[in-house]
Amino acid sequence: MKVIVASFQCESNSKAKTHPQKYDFEYFRGEDIFKKLVVKDIFEKNGIEVVPAVYAAALPSGTVELPVYNYYHDQILETVRENADADGIFIYFHGSMEVEEIGSGELYMLKNIRKIVSGHCLIALTLDAHANITDELGDFAQIICGYKTVPHTDQAESQMRAARALCRCLKEGLRPHTYTQRVPMLLKNDTLLTKYEPLKGLIEETLHLESRGDILAANLFLGHCWIDAPNTSASTVVCALDGETAEKTAKRLANELWATRRDYKFLIEAEEPAECVKRAVEGRENRIFITDSGDNTTAGAEGESLEILRLLLAKDPQKPACVAGITSRETVEKFGDAPVGSEVFCDLLGRTARVKAHGEILGWTKEIIGRSLTLSFGNVDAIFTEKRSAFIEKGNFDKANADLLGYRIVVVKLGYLFEELKPFADRELFALSDGASCVELKKLGLKRILRPMYPLEDFEWKA
Repeated sequence: MKVIVASFQCESNSKAKTHPQKYDFEYFRGEDIFKKLVVKDIFEKNGIEVVPAVYAAALPSGTVELPVYNYYHDQILETVRENADADGIFIYFHGSMEVEEIGSGELYMLKNIRKIVSGHCLIALTLDAHANITDELGDFAQIICGYKTVPHTDQAESQMRAARALCRCLKEGLRPHTYTQRVPMLLKNDTLLTKYEPLKGLIEETLHLESRGDILAANLFLGHCWIDAPNTSASTVVCALDGETAEKTAKRLANELWATRRDYKFLIEAEEPAECVKRAVEGRENRIFITDSGDNTTAGAEGESLEILRLLLAKDPQKPACVAGITSRETVEKFGDAPVGSEVFCDLLGRTARVKAHGEILGWTKEIIGRSLTLSFGNVDAIFTEKRSAFIEKGNFDKANADLLGYRIVVVKLGYLFEELKPFADRELFALSDGASCVELKKLGLKRILRPMYPLEDFEWKA
């Protein structure tokens, strides 16, 4: 038996200005893809030949332009054509890649794969918990396994669950049925945390269902609200050994998810940016984090907003503060050779600053992707980056040569605070800032989504 393995991931944001280019994708071909994917041993231990194709993954960005999409799509399709006799295909997608001119990049690729491989070939997918599921997805993939954690900590386990399910089906001659059920709700992503009720209990239910044996995967997909597309919404997807079980279970989970729609709240202080800055300056905690949610680079935003930096400078806090990191290639390049300690004039803010540090920035998978520059404006430091970057852990600050532990106010371009930063946060403030990743749905101007959609409309619904 033979299985093709590939991955193509980019979470899209319709309001973001930056479209990912080829060089924005971390890219591997052949055996090198297993530097990033963890499924090879599972297939080989089951006596299955593994054919590696491509691994390509980019930081969340604007919609993907067709030539960039085709560059990676065509390479994967080439491997499929060369191995059209494959018994199975494993693909690790995000699930919310929107491609200009064609729509869902995942669905488009699956349709094209199905034109090549025979009907007996089983396709297994791993998807992000924020995937926007198309109604047709179950027509092309027999096994779909989504993350069960938000913030995400089970990416590797989700890959392995899909691979194990595919191995079982190939060895036992099973052909599972997939049922997708859209749920017309689209909530603030940063309120949908799986460690807390009501999602905690719903996720535990999916794990119980999967332990039965007749259900290979039971998924809750929470939707990705920053894409204006017809498939943008929450959904449930169940893969079972018979169609009736898949449909009934997906609908039951959908109704249970819908019943919780009013129960999701921010679990931390969520206020307008000016109020967050005021509370941080006045706060007595040792270290207070502010997340600039409207400029969240992990949701596709540019990371360019100076709003919270300007608010901090206006307050002139009497304790050390840092804003990390502000995307500005021009600033980094202009002062890239300026000696540490020298005084420079920052055009972006129209004021002088002192060069505090030169450093590096990490990409999504912790590789070095460019340079950083830290400028000091009195007690407020600003870390500028030449490429978009997400400061999600202490290691990001270390690479930038910034002492995270030396700051009492820290601003990051995130939504919810990543787990790696929580040990350093004595208090968290969620800034309801505007921008490409704004959490207020009414401000996003979504026109192509399914209507009615809760909470834009309040209505009764049942699967």
